[in-house]
Formats: sequence, structure tokens, C-alpha cells
Amino acid sequence: MWKFASVALMAASLPCTAQAQTVPVPDPATIVMPNLSGSADPAVVSDGWKYFFFQRNGVSFEEAFADFADCHRFLQPNDWTTVKLNRFVPWNGTPGKKAENLPNPYGLVGALIGGMIEGTLVRRDYQAKMRRCMEPRGYTRYGVAEEIWESVSKLPLDQWVAVQAKIASSPDFGGKVPVK
Repeated sequence: MWKFASVALMAASLPCTAQAQTVPVPDPATIVMPNLSGSADPAVVSDGWKYFFFQRNGVSFEEAFADFADCHRFLQPNDWTTVKLNRFVPWNGTPGKKAENLPNPYGLVGALIGGMIEGTLVRRDYQAKMRRCMEPRGYTRYGVAEEIWESVSKLPLDQWVAVQAKIASSPDFGGKVPVK
């Protein structure tokens, strides 16, 4: 009985990360970082709760790369017509989602209004999931300019993870912690 309890306690103390990393770790010297020198500008600071990158003192590039690759698994956007948590994120393999095709009960006006706010909902969903995954790991978010955030967020997966890891493992870039 005690053996089982000690094994269970050891297993519970291990970090919960993905068992298979799908993105190969590149050489950090080959990664081009965006210009983050304007991150202390008052206009950037006021929108820092919307557009931000993570940084953690003392983290290695490889550890940050593994953290971002692991957190990326949770970034599948919700289907805003149903807003259900009908996803499964497995330890291995690709995440799956139950397909449901429901008609739009709000008609053309509802579709137009939904189209106007969909970008904001997708961005907030993305950022909330990243905060829930990265902040418990000790990362701090710092505000950046909207254009820089959008250019990095539109990169392919391997480049996105590499740039985020390079920013997170680099020295403080002068950004301010958002108040919201």
C-alpha cells in the first residue's frame, strides 16, 4: 500500500508537459527577433493587456521553446456559434474536435454582428489560453505594439514557437507589465 502511495506521489510531482514535442528546436542564433524597443511607449503600455509577449529571467531558450510548444496545443479556437468546450487535447497526436453543424438562428443580422466581433473574440481566447498556460510556469507578460504582436502571431507554428521562445529567454526588452 505504501509503495503505491509513494509512486503516485512521485508521479503527481512531475511536471505535466506534452510527451512528444512536434516542433524541432532550432539554433537560437538563426532566429530574427522583432524590434521591441518601443514597448515602453505610453500608447503601447495602454494596450499592453491586449497585445503582449512573455519573458522569464533565467530561462533557457530550450526550456522556453518546450513551454511554448506545449502551450500551443491549447490554442485551437472555439467555434463561436456553439461556444462549447467540445475539444480533447491528447498527450500524443493532434487535438480533436467534435464536428457539429448547427444552423445560425440569428439570421443575416446576427451573422454580420458576429463577423464584426469575431476577431476580438478569437484574440481574447488565444491570449487567455496562453496566460493560463504560461503564467503558472513563471513567465511575466509585457505589452508590445499591436503590429509586432500580429506579425508574430501569424507566423507558421515552428517560427512562432521559436520567436516566442527567443523573446521569453532574452533579457528584459523594456516592456511594461499590463495593469489589467
